[in-house]
Amino acid sequence: MISLQQQLRRQWLITILLIMLPLLLLADFGVRQLVIDTVMSRLQHDADSLITALSQDENGTWQLDDSRLGTLYQRVYSGHYFAIRDKHGTDLRSRSLWDKQAPIVPLTLGEQKTWQQLGIQGDQLAEQWLNWAKGIRVQNHDFTVWVAEDITPLKSQLNHYRLAAIALLAAALVVLMVTHRYQLSRAFARLEPLKQQLRELRFGERDDLNAASGLYPQEVQPLAEEIDRLLSLLQQRVGRSRNALGNLAHEMKRPLQQLQLLAEQLDASHQIEQRDALSRLSRLVERELKRARIVGMSSPGRQLKLAEDLPPLLQILGQLYPQARIHATYDKNAVMPQDHDDLLELLGNLLDNACKYAGGEIQLSIETYQHQDRDDQAGWRIQVRDQGPGIEPNQCKHLLQRGIRLDEHSAQGDGLGLAIVSDIVDSYQGELTLSHNQPQGLCVSVWLPMQQIL
Repeated sequence: MISLQQQLRRQWLITILLIMLPLLLLADFGVRQLVIDTVMSRLQHDADSLITALSQDENGTWQLDDSRLGTLYQRVYSGHYFAIRDKHGTDLRSRSLWDKQAPIVPLTLGEQKTWQQLGIQGDQLAEQWLNWAKGIRVQNHDFTVWVAEDITPLKSQLNHYRLAAIALLAAALVVLMVTHRYQLSRAFARLEPLKQQLRELRFGERDDLNAASGLYPQEVQPLAEEIDRLLSLLQQRVGRSRNALGNLAHEMKRPLQQLQLLAEQLDASHQIEQRDALSRLSRLVERELKRARIVGMSSPGRQLKLAEDLPPLLQILGQLYPQARIHATYDKNAVMPQDHDDLLELLGNLLDNACKYAGGEIQLSIETYQHQDRDDQAGWRIQVRDQGPGIEPNQCKHLLQRGIRLDEHSAQGDGLGLAIVSDIVDSYQGELTLSHNQPQGLCVSVWLPMQQIL
């Protein structure tokens, strides 16, 4: 996934290129056109000088006054050329053409033409002519004036200019990129407090982002405020839900006692059925009260720190079940990435079942484990072993079938607690297995992936 900084840098670079390239092309076109216009203006000026120098002697022969011509037209292959022709055979050419022929361009009076063509080639020459020609009239005599200049040196200078411009543009682009990267880094550095507080929120070291402090940039301040609002709302809702559930279970105890007294007034055949139903309701009430005590205050988003969160749970269970002795083995520095409340509820139900229906020695182990059936995917394995009566192997398979509530198949328990555990494990795409413990009892094994799957 591309980071926001990389995306901004990429979009900025594309924008700069989209702006700079047309400007560069426009500048190149402008310089080329300026060179052409300058040369063309010079050619027209030279043509005017040629027309002024053109005269007719007493014999009626047309000639040019060499004193009015520049030395460039006198030097052979100088790159500056002219020719004056008429339809009667007059052909006045610059000495610079030497033995080369000028292009024949018959034009009518006032007609004008400009073009480019290859000039003199060979003898270490490779000329490119810029031509200008026009039909003129001198003393009622029509001529075609042609002047040309070799623009090869100008093109060479223009190419040098292009290379220098490209190099300058590349250097400017590098400087801009470095500056932009630095500015982005400084801008995103202001998000570090948000990043740090989100990390603390993830590990349960804080309850909100403290958006009211004003530490965040204006652009993300509404986001931080909304996160704080949602966190507060979630904590209130979860807390109210659990408190309401605990209060409901607590308030149901007195009506249940009254129903038990009323059941004693029934005939013997109905008393058995009534007491059995009331007994099941009592167990459910007691279970919900224990769940409220096990999980404690709601803290969504926290992770489970075994060294801090597991001992209080074991202490509560020890008070509830004095006949059970829980031996826990785990890494004191381990932090499980799943939700703190979910894992406490999972562990509480597993240990509660073991304490209630097995008692005696109970072994709890939490360790990292590579799941062989999932391409050695890393995860956490939680195992609870007891020395109780256990469950038949065929019943274990039946209890773990998808869509079947575990509490519907166990008269003594091991049902609702395992159903809750199964729901939590499924929510994290983990795995729950039941097996026989040696020499007797039940072994409940839970595997959860190392990374949270959102």
